Amino acid sequence: MSDNEVKMYEELLELLEKKFESGEIDKGNYSELKERYQGKLEQSKLEARRNGSVPHIKVSGAQLSSDTVLSTAGSAKISGGDIPKDIKFAGSAKIENDLVCKSLKAAGSLRSGGSITAHEDVKCSGSFSCAGFLQAGGNVKFSGSAKVGGEVIVEGKIKGSGSFKCGDNLQADQGVSFSGSSVTKGNLLSQGTVEANGKMVVEGNLVGADVFINKNVLGHKLRRIKRSSIEGTVFAIDEVDISNTVVEQDVKGKNVIIGALSEVKGIVYYVNKIDIHKKAKLANEPVQIQEDQLKL
Repeated sequence: MSDNEVKMYEELLELLEKKFESGEIDKGNYSELKERYQGKLEQSKLEARRNGSVPHIKVSGAQLSSDTVLSTAGSAKISGGDIPKDIKFAGSAKIENDLVCKSLKAAGSLRSGGSITAHEDVKCSGSFSCAGFLQAGGNVKFSGSAKVGGEVIVEGKIKGSGSFKCGDNLQADQGVSFSGSSVTKGNLLSQGTVEANGKMVVEGNLVGADVFINKNVLGHKLRRIKRSSIEGTVFAIDEVDISNTVVEQDVKGKNVIIGALSEVKGIVYYVNKIDIHKKAKLANEPVQIQEDQLKL
């Protein structure tokens, strides 16, 4: 109830000012009531901040705030809460609790103790750490290191260069693109293309319209990259093309390429075409299926 109390005492103070200006209340009562209401307001604000219901912002550096944008440069600390603006951090930023915003952009270091929900895009360069889940209504882009403790749910596309770690399932409706190293401690799901150049670890199933792992990495460079690992099944609606990758279960797609240094411990299912590199290893013979049999 603290957030409602804050609003109530703000309205009471506003009404008190109007009554004093119109002569409806004398100076003595006005001063007494104002002191009382202000004390109650500060107490309610303090309680609300503890609960994370009213955002509290502390900045050591520059700050710009308007109806649509909150921008900080230097060191910033936000209690969390609902801030319906585009938030931009430059430098070091800490979010103590859950945050809801319009969009989020950070350059430097951003650390969140809760979850982050952005109605539009999230873009961060440098170091990003989120203890809870991350949800975005637009696209997500990371460059540097990024770590999310819970699920990642993106309505657009997620793109990462550097190091990325997701502590649960990752869902990006319009596509996934990673270069460097990525770890997903759950399923990785997309209706678009899933592409990784570098080491990708998925501790569940990997699903996409197309799935490409190290597709464009030249042969002599593959050995320099640690092997990717998919603990579940790799499934693509159209094409699978993987190199330097171990798949613990099956691989399924219309057209399948198992490239150099790859190993499939389950069965490879394909509809139209299959290509197995001479330096790939299959535990079982590939099986051709009909298109209507192509299911996860």
